[in-house]
Amino acid sequence: MSTQPLPIFSRDQDLYDALRRRDERAYQLLYSESLPPFRYWVITNSGTAMDAEDAFQKGLLNFLLNLETGQYQYQPETRVTTVLFEYCKRVWFTELKSARVRRRGTLPEGYEAAETDDVQRDLERADVIRAVRASLHQLKGECRNLMEWFYVDELSLREIAGRLGMKESSVKSKRYDCAEKLKTYYRQTAINQGL
Repeated sequence: MSTQPLPIFSRDQDLYDALRRRDERAYQLLYSESLPPFRYWVITNSGTAMDAEDAFQKGLLNFLLNLETGQYQYQPETRVTTVLFEYCKRVWFTELKSARVRRRGTLPEGYEAAETDDVQRDLERADVIRAVRASLHQLKGECRNLMEWFYVDELSLREIAGRLGMKESSVKSKRYDCAEKLKTYYRQTAINQGL
């Protein structure tokens, strides 16, 4: 990411419009405003900073796909960052639920079952899935494997590091680089398919 100062969007509508235009500054703003409080929230809800970053990436991807496909429409009474936070919370609650089933652990107090049906239904749209798959197939070697293992097979960074014979921190950096490539391919595929 560049180091230029973050823009100040005078209205949430401006932020939403910038995201629709795929303005990099809008993505930077989402990261700077949403990731730190989400990280804190995950840490206070049975997670680690790395768990928070993983859940944030998945939630952000879900949010941006819904924004791209028109499944998420701007609502003046709700801040865009609040909506993103909810997407990320759903991902984390799903992770916790999955971990609880595997380990028979407990969920944090105040857990409310996440309404994942809407997100799931949105992501199953055939044209979006085709675009994502086409983009994924453009990735080569380790990048493609890493993206499939992390996002499709939902392996942890530690498990992926073991498979690749790398340090977990190196896998995290590589995952970010590969995700950026995947986003670039997806944007081009979406344009080519008129999405």
